Amino acid sequence: GTGGMGLNIPYTHSEERPSRVLLSKSSIAGAHTMLLFLMGRTPDAPITKEIKPTAAIAWKRIGYGEIKKRGKTISLFDCPVSKAIQLTSTLKIRDEQKGIPLNAQLKSVFIDTGENGLFSRGEFEAISTPGQMEFVTPEEIAESLVVEITGGNTGHDIVNALDNAVMDPTYRAGYLREDALKQLESLEKKFGVESVAFEILGPPRLSKLLFEAYLLKRSFISMAAVTKAGVKTLSQKLVADITKNAKLRAQMISVGIPILLPDGKTLLRGREIKIPAFLGENELKVSPEKINTWAKDGWVDLRVQNMELWKSRIKIITNSAEQIPLDETGSRHFRKKSYWNNFTTIEQGKLAAWIFSEEEQGMRGKA
Repeated sequence: GTGGMGLNIPYTHSEERPSRVLLSKSSIAGAHTMLLFLMGRTPDAPITKEIKPTAAIAWKRIGYGEIKKRGKTISLFDCPVSKAIQLTSTLKIRDEQKGIPLNAQLKSVFIDTGENGLFSRGEFEAISTPGQMEFVTPEEIAESLVVEITGGNTGHDIVNALDNAVMDPTYRAGYLREDALKQLESLEKKFGVESVAFEILGPPRLSKLLFEAYLLKRSFISMAAVTKAGVKTLSQKLVADITKNAKLRAQMISVGIPILLPDGKTLLRGREIKIPAFLGENELKVSPEKINTWAKDGWVDLRVQNMELWKSRIKIITNSAEQIPLDETGSRHFRKKSYWNNFTTIEQGKLAAWIFSEEEQGMRGKA
């Protein structure tokens, strides 16, 4: 919107400087770029590129004829000196009674710049002067587009430039991550607590998954034990744990994550629940379909059907890890049996990350 110029752009439509209109255009253009940037980082999305000309774009044609603004011709009016108005206390911006129609349209020599409209010679000369907007031709833009689309590299792709400019995850952070996790585990043992979920990161579904995995961990210790137990046993043991442990219940319901008991009708809750989200209505109608949706999105669900889902997940994880040959020691796989501690434990953070990455297709698109 500024032709490559900054906040001091002098080419506004009679607004103040900096122009609100141009700032709005630049803001939308920036938001558009960021949406394309996110699309480019989405797995299996189209290859995404963007080219931003930072100059006026010209030209389409040069000629003589009627001058049109927003598709309409400019009618000619006259105001002889004898018809001049006096500047007193007020001034009308539009006054249909003023100006004498000449019954003709403005005609002149022009240069057609395309979407920016028709410029006079003086306007074009001013805006294209070195140090002003200057200009780039449509053909040069099109050539860059074609080169990028056909796999070339012009150096003008904004999405690629952002990919190279942003700070990606670092080796140092990855190295220190293990130390941070060890410190957290050490403090958990020191204070006799387990740090599960605070519902600060979000979404509520993350907290729900972490709490459910934690309950399985408390009652069954290992992933292997979960796969061997019946779904009714899983549900009954988790309910028993929730029933006798007030501190455990409080951790969940106090952060807005309610607990749905196996009958599908009984809910343990605190003063606030995160799901369903408050959208202006504080009281909503309940139906079996809504209960299923709410339980999926942010309730600890102790129903048998959810235990079946957890068993299915863990079986997929164990089967996938066991299919990796023991002599496969390369860098191809990172979720090997050793990653899951040979299925002798349940680590809720790893399970939630697996669900987001694999089950919900939420994997990071670019390293």
